Amino acid sequence: MMSDQSSNKAAHSWREKIRHAFAVDAPGPAEPTDTQRVVVEKLLCKVVERGMAQPAALFLESWRPLGVLTGQGMQALTPFAGIVLDQNAWKEVADYLDKRGAIVWMLQRMDELETQREEKFRAAKNTNPPSPHASA
Repeated sequence: MMSDQSSNKAAHSWREKIRHAFAVDAPGPAEPTDTQRVVVEKLLCKVVERGMAQPAALFLESWRPLGVLTGQGMQALTPFAGIVLDQNAWKEVADYLDKRGAIVWMLQRMDELETQREEKFRAAKNTNPPSPHASA
């Protein structure tokens, strides 16, 4: 027969295992880990540099309800992505997209990067002397 203490321990262990079975991440943006931040920032910077922030934002917004599934799909494709892309970077992005607030954070960060890009463009435009042909 099982002792009273061991049965309590087994029940406690079982309860601990399922306690967070249906827990979800906190609402709002999900902060990436340091490694994930490096990879995601690099990706977002490339998108913004190419002037693709608005189409990327539209794409991310449309996938927001399925963000976790997107991360899971990327996880499944990791072995194949490693043939063409950096497998570690792919895995970091996939791990990050498994968090519920990842797309929200990515959208906010991309907006910040786009604003910085526009400010640099305006500053460069204002510091250039006017063309001598402009007044003619």
